[in-house]
Order: sequence, then structure tokens, then C-alpha cells
Amino acid sequence: MVIKETNKSLISSILFLIFGALIFAYPNQVVTTASMIFGGILMFYGLILVIKNYYETKQDSNNSSATLILGIFLLVVGLLFIVLASLISHILQYVLGAWILFTGIERLMIALSLGKDDNAFITQLIIACILLIAGLYTILRGHLEIQIIGIIMIIYSVLQIIGYLSNKKDTVDKTVDIIKERIDTKDEKDDIKEAKVVEEKPNKKKKK
Repeated sequence: MVIKETNKSLISSILFLIFGALIFAYPNQVVTTASMIFGGILMFYGLILVIKNYYETKQDSNNSSATLILGIFLLVVGLLFIVLASLISHILQYVLGAWILFTGIERLMIALSLGKDDNAFITQLIIACILLIAGLYTILRGHLEIQIIGIIMIIYSVLQIIGYLSNKKDTVDKTVDIIKERIDTKDEKDDIKEAKVVEEKPNKKKKK
């Protein structure tokens, strides 16, 4: 069974490419700003959950406190992202490494599902191996510079886009071949029907 890719992988790769380029160009500013924005979003969403739980509990005293706990958790995590923005680059290294490693495994599964005779097999396999090595390097290499993280993100995104386009091209080629085969089969059937009609006409005249 061939594992199909969705357009989400292409969109996420493009976003990673843009973010990686920004990190490479403006390392400290981008990471700090992104961390503070993300922390602010988490705190805002957490606050909404806390307020929601307050009004729900006011209407029903037996209301579950799960929403309140989640809201407080998001408030705390969001605050940490804002306060510890300067340390986020180190956290980003491991999160990014884990993401690339997971993507490499996913890409390897896609390659193996294609089969050795498939045109895209070699391309997918090479990309998978590079992603696996890059993911392990990012996780195991201690204290990478922010700009290097940006470069890794750019390389990851480019490889993902190449892999996506390669897989899509192979799918399109297969679809075209199937359509051509069906058209040829239909033409052959039509030719056979026409030949039968031509053969039957003389036979009817002889009976008369």
C-alpha cells in the first residue's frame, strides 16, 4: 500500500522554510519575538478557558474542573515562554530535531511503500536518510547556534518540498498511464465491436 501525502506537508514545509530563513537572517530577534508571541497566545487561550470554566461552574456547581486545569496549565506554560524567551533557542533545538527525525521516519515509510521498481523510490530513500541523520545530529549535538538551527530548518524544508513534488509527480505519471491504458482498452473493444458488426451484415444478406 502506497502512503499518500497531503497538501498539509507542503504548506508546513513552506512555513518552515520561511521561519528558517528568518531565524538565519535575524537569529536572536526572531526566536525571542516568536517565543513571546507564542507565549501570549497560550496565555490568552488559557485565560479564555479559565473564564469559560468560571461561568459554567456558576451555572452548574457539578461542572468538571478539567477546563480550569487546562486553562491554568496554558497560562503557566505561556508565561514561561515569555519569561524564558532567551532559553527557547535550546528548547527549539530538541523540538526541531525530534520533528525532523519523525519526518525522516515518515519519509522512509513512504519510500518503502513505493517499492524498488518505482521511479521515486531512490529519491524518497535518499531524502529519508538525510532527514534521519539531520534529526539525530540536531538532537545529539549540544548547544547549536541559532543560525545553524535556521540552516537545518531551510535544508529540511527544501528536502520535504522535493520529496513531496517527487511523490506527486510519480502519482500523476501513474494516473496518466492508467488513463492511457483505459483509453487503449476502450479503443480495442470498439474496434472489436465494429468488426463484429461488419461480419454480421454479410451473413444476414446471405440468409435472405
